[in-house]
Amino acid sequence: MAWLTRNGLNIHYEWTTSENPNAEDTLILIHALGMDMNSWNFAIPYLRKNYHIMRYDIRGHGKTSAGEMKRTVDLFHEDLLFLIAKLNIHSYHIIAHGLGGFFGVQLAAGGDQELKSLIMMSVSLHYPKHLGNKVVDQRKEVTADRQNMLELGRRVMNNAFYPPTEEKVKVLLDSFEQVSPEVYFEIFDTDLLGIGVDLLRKITTPILLLSGAEDPMFPPELSNASLYLNSHARHYTVPQASFMIQMDQPEIMTEWIHSFIQKGKSNKTHDMLPVDYQHELTKEMYAEIDDILNEQEYTAPTLQVNVMNGFAVYINGQRIHDGWGQRKAKQLLVYLIFQQSTTREELCDIFWSEVDLESAKNRLRVSLHHLKKLLNADNDEADSSLLGTEREHVFLQTHVQSDLLLHMKAITDAHRIESSVEKVQAYKRLLKDVTDNPTPGLYEEWFLQLRDSIEGEWVEMARYLADMHEGQKEYGEAIYYIELALRYHVGAGELMGQLDRLKTS
Repeated sequence: MAWLTRNGLNIHYEWTTSENPNAEDTLILIHALGMDMNSWNFAIPYLRKNYHIMRYDIRGHGKTSAGEMKRTVDLFHEDLLFLIAKLNIHSYHIIAHGLGGFFGVQLAAGGDQELKSLIMMSVSLHYPKHLGNKVVDQRKEVTADRQNMLELGRRVMNNAFYPPTEEKVKVLLDSFEQVSPEVYFEIFDTDLLGIGVDLLRKITTPILLLSGAEDPMFPPELSNASLYLNSHARHYTVPQASFMIQMDQPEIMTEWIHSFIQKGKSNKTHDMLPVDYQHELTKEMYAEIDDILNEQEYTAPTLQVNVMNGFAVYINGQRIHDGWGQRKAKQLLVYLIFQQSTTREELCDIFWSEVDLESAKNRLRVSLHHLKKLLNADNDEADSSLLGTEREHVFLQTHVQSDLLLHMKAITDAHRIESSVEKVQAYKRLLKDVTDNPTPGLYEEWFLQLRDSIEGEWVEMARYLADMHEGQKEYGEAIYYIELALRYHVGAGELMGQLDRLKTS
């Protein structure tokens, strides 16, 4: 443990030296409101491979005292500047989570040349104020007459993780228990929203926004809205993650952040867009969506994409048979059913990272033309294509269904079931659907990570059922589920040991 004292305030921080002896850059980690620096524990082993790390507890959180002054964004900003100066940090990147993102935005808007990028996770800088006021009022009701925010932590813990585990929940509850309502609600205020939006517009530093695909509190749509406010921002949706991305998917998060940072250093040239391009794109896109929704006779077609038991595509029930093995049509479509909307640059990074950007863009252009033809094969109206392709963005403009999406949602719902009897039934139903490979024929790194994540969910459900049956001395059932888990977690010593024990019971 280490402390620095600023005007009588003891600030708790931790410095971690990179495992890479050539590392030059430092990551400054800012935790979310109610949390503390331990929220980064899962990610530190991955982040330290390439970067030095400085993480700290903000005022009134963790082991940092609250101080006597009223907590404001400016005060938190000054604390951060103090730490950077005292620790002599140069060439750094900020990774900020939740409302901690406001402190990162405040610093980035100041134009410090040593700040190389700003990464924000589960940060809603643009949030509807009326709904925001309702959320604030609800949280004040929950914590009324209480000494800490523990009860609120209990209310949000099931939605904060994908899935909530005992280890993750303990970190959250331990941190919420140390925060007073006075400190919490001085910061958690909708008046911050206007400040964040104004500052975001001023930032010229590269910005990466990360959202959890399964986050019900701050869904990806909120971060997408922030793209409208700053042309330097990029947004990625992390699969199999909720609000606490750094705890749900620390490895994926680190890999994407590292790729973003390295890309910023490569000084690749990009097509120049008009200054008002994103403003006009967003304005016109939402205007056209409103027009579509107001047309009573319009019914968007249904796109069904099945993956788990053989790849098949249906439009309004009619199967599209041919062409999916060409020009990465299959891979692009499956990626789009998860993202719905993405950028050309992101697609180039994922599917053609081995070539230069210009070559990747040319390949993407050809592939999108081919995919659009496949999805529009029986439709003579070019303007009603299921695939939208703008200069910067690519998106599906239809109702999307998929066996894989439904399976992943069912896993999320099952984890949140409180009744152990109902949870067991749900897990057993889901495990009947397991396959040798949930994403067959998809070998890009993004899909391999998705596959690993899904198979990890199967392993955890199988282990849960095995433990339950072993506790009830139903050894045959327990063996079945351990062997199922080993199909996707080969060589796991703990599982092998449990299996040997069961077979001798």
